[in-house]
Amino acid sequence: MSDQITLNGSLSDISLPILLMSLYRERETGILTLGDGTWNKSLYLSEGSVVYASSTDPDDGLLEALLRRGLLSLPHYLRAREATGGGRSVHQVLVDLGALGPEEVVEGVTQNLYDIAFSLFELRCGTYSLGLAPFSTLEMVTLSLDIPILVYKGMQRIGAWSQIYRAVGDPSTRLSRVRDLPSFVAELDMTSEDEHILALTKAGMSVSSIVDASYLPAFQTYRQLWIFLTLGLLERVPAEGPRRKPTPDDFEPLLERYNDLFSYAHSQIEPAERSEDAFQELYLGLLSSHPRLADGQTDLVRFGKIDVDLVLWNLRSFPEEERYDRLVAFLEETLYAFVLASQQHLSTEGHQRVLAYIRRNARSAAGDAP
Repeated sequence: MSDQITLNGSLSDISLPILLMSLYRERETGILTLGDGTWNKSLYLSEGSVVYASSTDPDDGLLEALLRRGLLSLPHYLRAREATGGGRSVHQVLVDLGALGPEEVVEGVTQNLYDIAFSLFELRCGTYSLGLAPFSTLEMVTLSLDIPILVYKGMQRIGAWSQIYRAVGDPSTRLSRVRDLPSFVAELDMTSEDEHILALTKAGMSVSSIVDASYLPAFQTYRQLWIFLTLGLLERVPAEGPRRKPTPDDFEPLLERYNDLFSYAHSQIEPAERSEDAFQELYLGLLSSHPRLADGQTDLVRFGKIDVDLVLWNLRSFPEEERYDRLVAFLEETLYAFVLASQQHLSTEGHQRVLAYIRRNARSAAGDAP
């Protein structure tokens, strides 16, 4: 009698990323199989990590994968395909033929497993079967891929706009970063553009404002928001949520808190060679992306400080309901610009020192705002 629990369903009822994150949060162990009626692909899960992947699609075979990568010549491919069977594994055949060394075979198998796992995100419809039970890995070349990392990278392959837009919502939707980010965030290997998008949401912001402030095109920004929502890094702000509407009285303290971050970064970069050019480039970039708010802010170049009175005055040129989002977007982009300057002009140790200070103090800058 088997102790396995089997669950079946359709991907039209639950998307693969949401299903995987659910299994991750429950730290489930078992085999998840997806199919489109032509082939089946499986992920072997162990307490929240992917340890193996398999596929019945002949194009996912190891020989085919090695041929695609240029790691296997056509003659070796044809000879290996003929020689397999009779109890001999593909791995052994490749070594016996002198096509690849043992370590190269293992590396090729591992990369092929990753390819199979990530290819699952191209499936938009089909069925899934989940068998929850322990399994043996004795004869497997195993992976150690945490599900959030698989989801993060896999979702970046998805180009279905209708799916992305439906999941995120229309441009008026407000999103906010969760107060306590999960520990796996540090392992996501986010680009600076992705980190910028996440930073914009610290105090809550409309999707339209995020798209305007993002360095990525609108499609990629929307997709990144969808990924963050799926991973649980963002949450929707209710239309009549608990947060009160920010008022002009909130703006000045917010500016002062960001000024502390700016001035620290400025003080660390200033002794570096050509720092004056770096600060001037930073300022010109802000003038380009936020012309009304950056206008006249030359103290950023000299002292690493925003002129509070000037920016409050310039905010008056925006409709009242847009002012808070515009201000946060400007401040976050300024902070990002200082981080980028520190990366370009400081040693790795110096850059990490700036990052550590910002991360330690960033919550007080925007996270406690209304």
